[in-house]
Amino acid sequence: MPKYETSISNIDKWQHGFAYFTLSICWLLTFINKAQKKYLIAFLCIAFGIIIEVLQNELTSYRTGDYLDVLANTTGVLLGLVVFNQIYKKNLHN
Repeated sequence: MPKYETSISNIDKWQHGFAYFTLSICWLLTFINKAQKKYLIAFLCIAFGIIIEVLQNELTSYRTGDYLDVLANTTGVLLGLVVFNQIYKKNLHN
């Protein structure tokens, strides 16, 4: 059988970041009336990303965990938290 070279560009990391940005924004907006829990929500989103990567590595034979995916996930969550804080502050002043 011929071997096919496969490569995944860094677009994968952007997709991870965007997915976790969206995840964190959705959860933060869901609990906007409990804004004091925003850091807990961000922590849980980051923990979810880490757990998923570990499970991918340990429980599947066709996927691998990647610390760069964890970094991209975490960056997405933190960016989501920053955007949420800006939206929340703006709404407080209006």
